[in-house]
Amino acid sequence: MIKLDLKDKKILSFLDENSTFTNSQIAKKVQLSKPAVEYRIQRMIKESAIFEFYTIIDFTKLGYQQYKIYFNFQDVNLEEEKKIIDYWVKDKNSVWVAQVRGRWDLAVSVLAKNNFEFGKILSNFTNKFAKYILEKDVLLTEYSPIYAREFLENKKETSEFVYGIPSEIFELDETDKKILKFLSTNARINIVDLAEKTKLSRDIVNYRLKKMEKNKIVVGYRAYPNLEIIGLNHYKIIFRTKNFSEEKEKQIKEYVKTHKKATQFLKLIGSWDLEIEFETFDENELYEILLEIRKKFADIIRDFEILRITKTFKYDYWPF
Repeated sequence: MIKLDLKDKKILSFLDENSTFTNSQIAKKVQLSKPAVEYRIQRMIKESAIFEFYTIIDFTKLGYQQYKIYFNFQDVNLEEEKKIIDYWVKDKNSVWVAQVRGRWDLAVSVLAKNNFEFGKILSNFTNKFAKYILEKDVLLTEYSPIYAREFLENKKETSEFVYGIPSEIFELDETDKKILKFLSTNARINIVDLAEKTKLSRDIVNYRLKKMEKNKIVVGYRAYPNLEIIGLNHYKIIFRTKNFSEEKEKQIKEYVKTHKKATQFLKLIGSWDLEIEFETFDENELYEILLEIRKKFADIIRDFEILRITKTFKYDYWPF
């Protein structure tokens, strides 16, 4: 585990807010020299405190839906589990792959344009690894607001990105796709390097990128910390609800939006109805949050489960 001081946390907070901030811009914000900021960022990258700088891409505007799959394994050794993880990391439709502790062993998020396409993706996996799967649960994300980690700097603003809400669908050509391929997991890449990697001119890259930003296909640039490396625990609490009204949905969504340790809210379709992500420094903090939620929303919570995310293997909004 790496120990971050207050300046490190401020730098990480600004990178999480917008990972395209230059070292000079961050230096002014945290009152350090540009070389000092550069050194601290490089140290965090070298010591794996930062998993990646990623681009938030609104895949729903490109005709995709997000499906979440939770797996519980049986008769699986470490070698076979690694093969399963590698399979999903390499899968061209998987957005997120993570090791889980609790009822489930592995969590995977997949993009597909319809149920038929998702069914084929899942069938290809189960045809290969069915004997290791004791149980699985599939959920469709109806919509999901995501919040920046302002708690790293001890502040909470209401900046959010929401995906899943139906809107205009855009068609990308091969040039756009090529740009997103390199940008999705390397958000701090500069235009010159991006042009070189895509073998496009700087003007074309710049024009296409600004167009995707204007259409809100590209909606943000963030840093994804290696939470376990910086001493944070990553939890998901999934809920089944009762007597769930539109008003109650607004109330719990607002609670999550303003909670310092909440990073994502998901409304789901399937065997569970809601999922909330929290990042806390210890387990006791999580249980205090859960106790508060159960008191505030006792009239709508039927039951719940706690999942701890212990390791992230893939995080890519444009995995194609």
